[in-house]
Amino acid sequence: MSDDEHHVAMAHKAVVEPLWTEPVLHACDPLKDVPEAVSVLVAEARCGFVPLEIVKSLPDDTRVIALDPSRPMLDQARQRISDEAARRIFFVPQRVGDLSYADGVFRASLCLNGVTTARQAKEALSELARVTAPGGTVTLAAPLRTGFGEFYDMLDEALRVHSLNDVLGRMYELRASFLTPTKLVDMGTNAGLHDVVVDEVSWDVEFKSGQELIMSPLVRETYFGHWIGIIRSADREPILRYISDAIDMYWHDRKFTCRVVAGCLTGTR
Repeated sequence: MSDDEHHVAMAHKAVVEPLWTEPVLHACDPLKDVPEAVSVLVAEARCGFVPLEIVKSLPDDTRVIALDPSRPMLDQARQRISDEAARRIFFVPQRVGDLSYADGVFRASLCLNGVTTARQAKEALSELARVTAPGGTVTLAAPLRTGFGEFYDMLDEALRVHSLNDVLGRMYELRASFLTPTKLVDMGTNAGLHDVVVDEVSWDVEFKSGQELIMSPLVRETYFGHWIGIIRSADREPILRYISDAIDMYWHDRKFTCRVVAGCLTGTR
């Protein structure tokens, strides 16, 4: 495990869990009336917050299979688990878009992290629906198009100041491609789910400076890679520096607040 991978895992546990995973889990309330002696799948489990929380309310003989493609994340999860929980939660390195399990083996499947784009949501819902038993529930949470609107305002300004008008068009095309409640409902239905419902939930996150926003693990794990992907590599540093400096100038001695917006999909297989 490299130092960078370890740092990412620690940052996720310290920042992303309280700012994203915890409010999303409480909003989705994904596991209701799960019967005894079944298996539940948690995909993109990261550092283990979701499986550790849900196992508290599940029957004692229900086991949880917790997947994540990052071994450093799973190492963090194993370090925080109790001996009792370790008998019921099993951590496996695997990603949600490529599950190795047979069809219909889980009574419930959920994924609350790791999905930001329409392609990722489509792949995740297809796989989650496939491995969930008929009558079982599928839950998926993802950030929506309307989140971080305040950052888009700053990015728009930075691109105009640097005369990157061609990138402006790509920025709005990118934003339009992100998820909406309607898109999620359609994807869930196309994946073979019925009674699909998407609840939109939102909350505010405060940043003490422009640099804190740009370097935030929450931002880095959601839209940051897509934002900078539309900007030529030679222009990225000036654009990000302009945004950081502008936030510090406009919000001098005040915190910069961004609205996080999530869509919580639930459906029945």
